[in-house]
Amino acid sequence: MKRGVTESAEADLLERLTGLRDLVEASANERDEASEISAEVIRALEESGLFGLMAPAELGGLEAHPLTVLEALKTLSYFDGSTGWYCQAATTGVAVAGAFLGDRAIEAIFCSDKCATCAGQAAPSGKAERVGDGYRISGTFSFGSGLPNAAWVVGGYILHENGAPAKRDNGQPVMLIALAPRERVEVLGNWNVLGLRGTGSYDFRVEEQIVHADFVFDAANPIQKRGGSLYAMGFSAIPALCHSAFGVGCSERLLDEWAAYAHGKARPQGGTLAQTDTFQRDFAHAHARMRSADAYVRTTFGALYGAAELGSLSDDMRVDGRLCASNVISSAAKIGQAAFASSATTGLRDGGRLQRCYRDLQAANAHFLTGEQSFIDAGRYLVRIPGATPGL
Repeated sequence: MKRGVTESAEADLLERLTGLRDLVEASANERDEASEISAEVIRALEESGLFGLMAPAELGGLEAHPLTVLEALKTLSYFDGSTGWYCQAATTGVAVAGAFLGDRAIEAIFCSDKCATCAGQAAPSGKAERVGDGYRISGTFSFGSGLPNAAWVVGGYILHENGAPAKRDNGQPVMLIALAPRERVEVLGNWNVLGLRGTGSYDFRVEEQIVHADFVFDAANPIQKRGGSLYAMGFSAIPALCHSAFGVGCSERLLDEWAAYAHGKARPQGGTLAQTDTFQRDFAHAHARMRSADAYVRTTFGALYGAAELGSLSDDMRVDGRLCASNVISSAAKIGQAAFASSATTGLRDGGRLQRCYRDLQAANAHFLTGEQSFIDAGRYLVRIPGATPGL
């Protein structure tokens, strides 16, 4: 697909997503306690073409530029954090499947009468063993965001040989990513949480089964089989980009809700909270912090994509890929804490958008991809500790 055609298709998708605002927001308001996004919203997202956002063009996907991915997922995250988070997870799964799985898997996932949807958990909680031309896989996982609506389930598996974990030359275990059909996966529930309630991030169990090698790839050494620079940025760059988009969108909504609250909050001494020097100072700091975080993401992924086109990715660029995502989520969570404290008893009550943004950002901040360890890993690399890697 030529870039001019792609840009037009990307603009059309963004316009369709913008048109979903009333539906997404109304559903989120009605279902704040629900653990899944409504069927009506899921259907509208499917019809918009959102799930093809990062699918390879040769498979009928948009294979969008990273900045378009950022805009699309940011838009949905602004409407509702759970919807944005679900969509970033689901589009990541489709992108990874399309770029890194073998032909037999592509035929099953992308050439059926079902929408190509993938969800699950890449953390290596499962076990895999080589069997003929495939792998025997099984395992129990947590945090399967989007699982209720997925046709295929992603899992992370430690490869075992002769009853013990297989090791790489550096002593680390071999981790595989594999996809199993939803029909061979048991959903275990256990999603009663503070934030991101509607994402359906249930625990799940992958029953013991043999999957063909085309449904499996090496997480540390993925071989790109389709597509271009979007995937050449690296397997982990895709979830980092998508987490960033969620953080930017949800934090922008938080800032708007905080400002609206301040304009309506009367002070005993007269005027509103928005008219006080201290609020203005704190809000300006928060605004600047998020604009800086957003700029770091855009600069980083623009550079990663450009370098991937030229085949010139460096480790210094890779470390920025994960670090900018961690910075967005961490910054947004801290701003959420400030806004929640400022909102006093208004934020305390369930049902308010400001509180929902606060809860969703705290939940996102607990994710392993962008959590505290990601800063430690980046710091080790940046100060040149021997053996440290960029982590992307």
